Amino acid sequence: MNKKLLCAALVVGLGMVAQAASAQEYDDRWYVSGSVGVNIQDSDRGTIDPPFLTLGFGKFITPRLSLDGELNYQNPDYTKHTDRWWSQYGVALDARYHFRNDGDKWWPYLKAGIGWQRHEQEYVNNLAPNVTLRHRDSNAAINLAAGLQFDFGRVDMRTELGTRIDFDDHQGGFAFQETAFTDILASVGMTIALGPDPAPPVVQAPQPQTTCA
Repeated sequence: MNKKLLCAALVVGLGMVAQAASAQEYDDRWYVSGSVGVNIQDSDRGTIDPPFLTLGFGKFITPRLSLDGELNYQNPDYTKHTDRWWSQYGVALDARYHFRNDGDKWWPYLKAGIGWQRHEQEYVNNLAPNVTLRHRDSNAAINLAAGLQFDFGRVDMRTELGTRIDFDDHQGGFAFQETAFTDILASVGMTIALGPDPAPPVVQAPQPQTTCA
């Protein structure tokens, strides 16, 4: 009886190990990423909607979870006084959860992350309308988005729609100071995997049937 129980436990254990090993097979190479898109600015900023660029790197840390470090840059103009400078750039750490199954060539995902944004602007104070002043400040930000990712092998494509909540609580030239701005970001981008292609999974030869007397 004990021999039969031990044998059954061994077979079940080997099966669980094989399933775990299979579940851990995914492409965990580092990749570089980049995207272009439109930054629909919060209307309270008083700026136009500019294009923006991102550049970053990341990797999958589980079959469904990826982490990306990313730089962003946009240079909007004021809706009025377009000769004055206004720029914004920053860095972020984003996690994406991919709703992906084995063999999928495209899938949706959700993104959440934190970042740090830098603002540089020129403005005029009403008390001295002929003097151009400059304001520089940095603050925290939160990123939230949803997207689709398409697998083309070494290169993947992403389309994404999201928002960045920018906790810019001090602005130059504003009569009333805001505590945060909410910008909408729509983009298309790609990731390029680094290093050699992962080796194909090893197919195990069928094991002889274990019998327990």
